[in-house]
Amino acid sequence: MDFSLTLGISLGAVVCSALYSDFGIDVGFAYDRKEAKDHGEGGKLVGAAMENKRILIVDDVITAGTAIRESHSMLVKIGAKPVGVSIALDRAEKRSLDDPISSIQAVARDLKIPVVSIVSLPQLQGFLRESPVYGDNLLDDVTNYRSQYGV
Repeated sequence: MDFSLTLGISLGAVVCSALYSDFGIDVGFAYDRKEAKDHGEGGKLVGAAMENKRILIVDDVITAGTAIRESHSMLVKIGAKPVGVSIALDRAEKRSLDDPISSIQAVARDLKIPVVSIVSLPQLQGFLRESPVYGDNLLDDVTNYRSQYGV
């Protein structure tokens, strides 16, 4: 995937740093504030200019995909091109009872861009099942959560 900038929380900065230190790939970083500021750098967007750039949206977790959709809309409005989404944890939740596919599948379908996760809830369950560090209670909690909300 070819992109020139990441948009996301501090995780986006970590991605930029790792790309540069491990692969010599230099991409910019920006993030959007929850609320616009009228002092200092001001505005809602902080960091590298995004207009006419290919943007990878980076987020820590996806639940319903609302934040990603808002970021996508904001990027399109300023003339940037969202080219993909990278999520640290996919909770593998149903988007809704009316649309029972996962939130990642719904975002990819609706925004027509690839969405990938580093780890998914089913992978986390497998890890918890094999790990001697965590007790059965945590695995039970995650399993119950997934049976109630998961795809």
